[in-house]
Amino acid sequence: MPQLIDHRVKYTSMRTVSSTDQSDPDTLTERSSSPCRTTPTFAPAPKNDHSPAVWGVGWRSPTLMIGLYLCGLASSAGHHLYYSSLDNTLVESAEQQTWAIRIGTGLAFVVKTLLVAAIGIAAVQQIWATLRRKSVNIRGIDAMFSVLNDPMAFFVSDMWTCAKTLTMLAIASWLIPITALITPATLSVHLKTASTTTRMSVSTVEFTQDFWADWALIEGAGTITRPSYVISRLLATTSSSAAIIPLTPPLPNSSYTLEFWGPSYKCQNLSEVIAETKGIIYTDTLDNNYTFRDLWDEFEMKSSNNSNDRLYPVYSGSTPDLLNNTLFIATWEYPNDYLDNPTEESFVCKLWNTSYVLDISFNDTVQALVPISTELVAPCDWGWSADQSFTTQDPNYPQSIGGYYITHLLFSSLIKGSLILGSTLELAGDATQIMQSGLFECPELLNSSQLVQYRSTASPTCRNKTLARALEDLSRNFTYSLISLNAASTNVPVSVNSPKNFYSYDWKNLAAAYLTALVVTIVAIAIGFFALWGNLCGGMNNSFSNLLRTTRNPDLDTLTTGYCLGSDHLPDELKDVRLRFGDIETSRPFKHAAFGFEESVIDLVKGEKYS
Repeated sequence: MPQLIDHRVKYTSMRTVSSTDQSDPDTLTERSSSPCRTTPTFAPAPKNDHSPAVWGVGWRSPTLMIGLYLCGLASSAGHHLYYSSLDNTLVESAEQQTWAIRIGTGLAFVVKTLLVAAIGIAAVQQIWATLRRKSVNIRGIDAMFSVLNDPMAFFVSDMWTCAKTLTMLAIASWLIPITALITPATLSVHLKTASTTTRMSVSTVEFTQDFWADWALIEGAGTITRPSYVISRLLATTSSSAAIIPLTPPLPNSSYTLEFWGPSYKCQNLSEVIAETKGIIYTDTLDNNYTFRDLWDEFEMKSSNNSNDRLYPVYSGSTPDLLNNTLFIATWEYPNDYLDNPTEESFVCKLWNTSYVLDISFNDTVQALVPISTELVAPCDWGWSADQSFTTQDPNYPQSIGGYYITHLLFSSLIKGSLILGSTLELAGDATQIMQSGLFECPELLNSSQLVQYRSTASPTCRNKTLARALEDLSRNFTYSLISLNAASTNVPVSVNSPKNFYSYDWKNLAAAYLTALVVTIVAIAIGFFALWGNLCGGMNNSFSNLLRTTRNPDLDTLTTGYCLGSDHLPDELKDVRLRFGDIETSRPFKHAAFGFEESVIDLVKGEKYS
């Protein structure tokens, strides 16, 4: 082996220090002047008992591996719990969001550091286990000891041919820090509509005199003669559109519940009303008694007087002179056999005091008004005396009566009049207001085959299928539209929906990243335990003292003669020298374990005495 002989020759030519030199004060003074020492240092006295090295597995390496892994597991669980506590919660400030990112990033780096450290300890055990089993050239050994810190070590061929397991552990150690990039990003911020409740003043309906005073035209001693043009236009708009007048939202994207009292009509078939209303309902000044049937017959007689052999009644609406708050409506439908055998529909509507509970919401520019409760409480009633004043403070007539009376006047004007079908199948009559409203398209009026030319090409505006239900619906919509007048207000809790920043936690990505890292780490630790058990040398590491103790071999002293200053560049003549850790030949009382040349090293025998 020429290379070995050359190094040994070089080694024997070196100057050796005699025992006399070691005790020479001048020599000690010269050595103490080295920049690496601050006080004189003496070599320890050699052992006299020649006791052998101790076999066994130390506690430091396995404890550190398990401890670091458990701390990493706890930190990853803490990261998950911290992000879970923020999930779907409001981002209250930029400072809070900044700290959430800081804490998450810090936990991710703690987990990464702990797991990489655990893999590093296992990799060191694998280095020594590999060097016990195989001979590796010096360049490969350098790569094995530096691969956890130097990525260039992966380009050394012996890493892939002689230390495959170590290479996999090193790759895991380099890739696990990727979790520190993935896991902090699992907490993000997204816009979400949030609802906050504030007590605010909103418009409402309140039938006091202050509320309805502007609706009436008054003369004399406060007697209401007719509705004002302002309130008349409100009914005209509501009846023609069959919709509620848009309200003014207290805030954009807000909602609230509103409770108030107001008027509405209840309509019943004539037969139901006659069955419920029995006996005398009115006696005039001449002691003439009238039943409800008498009043209806008088109404029908007036309607039939408007027809003859060439004029046929289609619609008639009126308010009975002897009844307040009541509407009479009758319709006739003529079939195809040219105005023979018409079908008559008759019903009666009465004004009631009604309790309303509404859910009002605004989404951007879209208004939604949903009735929660519409409860009929009692029929409205008032006297018919000519000098009746609806603006006095008479306790027998509450202030709200004037507003209900105006409402009844409005609807009386809407339904009053007659429509008559002539021989030329054209409508005539004075019921012009109902023809201008959505009620005109109800089936009782336009279902007649004789009136097909009057049907609208647009969507029908008759709500709730029948004229009676449509009239009830219109009375409620009119009352709802009164809110738009902003004539009264009340304080209610208002929920405001607005977009706000909320935390969003993607736990699946965090779990996938951490579980992958934890599984890889536990596999690495298992490999480290197998290597540690195979080494049985108290737990190996790559410290200087460990390298010092395992390189006590004269062959290595000869090999490295001339290179004692070290360098980050390995000389070419040393790169391919193959070394192995094992039993080397020595003159000591016991066997000796150290790095040695491939040809001069044999396997260590567990339990043997090594010095």
